[in-house]
Amino acid sequence: MRNVAVRDAFFHNGVFNSLRDVLHFYVERDIHPEKWYSRNPDGSVHTFDDLPPGYADNVDRDAPLDRVAGGSPALTESEIDDLIAFLKTLNDGYGAS
Repeated sequence: MRNVAVRDAFFHNGVFNSLRDVLHFYVERDIHPEKWYSRNPDGSVHTFDDLPPGYADNVDRDAPLDRVAGGSPALTESEIDDLIAFLKTLNDGYGAS
């Protein structure tokens, strides 16, 4: 987690550009999957559509990532702010040359 706050791309595909976006994804991915994933031809949400077939079973679904569609988020906006503030403290001063 060291220097995570100074990154400009997150996840294996660089889809997110801020810690706030990453945290919102994790807080909302299960309660509002339609916001993050594509739809199947029948209109259902294709969760974990960015993973190779067979890898969806490896997705962490332990608490607090155990929410269900329509449920409440694991973190409030204030808690997200606090977590981002903490992650910013993990900077060791490294800068890309």
